[in-house]
Amino acid sequence: MKYEVYRVKSIEKAMQMLELFTANQPELSLGELSKALGVHKSTAYRIAVTLVEGGLLRWNPGKGTYALGLKILNLSSSLMNSLELRTQARPHLEKLVGEVNETVHLAVLDQDEAVYIDKLEAVRGIRIFSDVGKRAPCHCTALGKVLLAELPTEKVRSILERRGMKSYTPNTITSIEAFLEHLEQVRVRGYALDLEEHEPLVYCIAVPIKDYSRQIIASLSMTMIIKDFSENILERFIPVMLEAGANISRDMGYVAEQA
Repeated sequence: MKYEVYRVKSIEKAMQMLELFTANQPELSLGELSKALGVHKSTAYRIAVTLVEGGLLRWNPGKGTYALGLKILNLSSSLMNSLELRTQARPHLEKLVGEVNETVHLAVLDQDEAVYIDKLEAVRGIRIFSDVGKRAPCHCTALGKVLLAELPTEKVRSILERRGMKSYTPNTITSIEAFLEHLEQVRVRGYALDLEEHEPLVYCIAVPIKDYSRQIIASLSMTMIIKDFSENILERFIPVMLEAGANISRDMGYVAEQA
């Protein structure tokens, strides 16, 4: 499939401008940018100003040059953290699938949603319709609840107001106040549950992944499709999930505070 028809030329030029900055050429003048892109100075200026406003470039008035902005560093750090997280977590995911024989997911928070960054399916034939890169709402998934658990209350409220609280099943929490109360239980327990809140017959347990800063950077979940659910299932799997989450957190540099 060809995507030329969907391309935005100004964005392409902006990407080309960012790619001009290298280790050998960390700073470039407007004239150099204009010449390298093959555009008029006024066009190059508009692109550069937009990138400066977005933090992707910075302007040095003393030298009259542009350089990459700190936002680039933030974006690259986020990417490297995700890649490192997948690498560190994968052995634990493999071990976990072997122990529980259920599908497990690893997710991070991005633009107010849970995004799957890794997934391992159980050997048995039941397939979970989720893929790496897919997004899921936070208010009705165990993964999402964990990712919101330690955020400030007002930030959680803001996310819920922006995203809405769509009702997927009769069990979906659709009230902000009720969800905030529910989230407090998640904090106290140290794990979250999705008991047919997003999809019928689908049950999930999720635990937090923390790093050296003691912040939640991801969530780990186990997904089960069960016709006849019982609390005994949770009692069996929750300790296993908590242990797996703690092991991944330790590998990411997390050290628990001393009592």
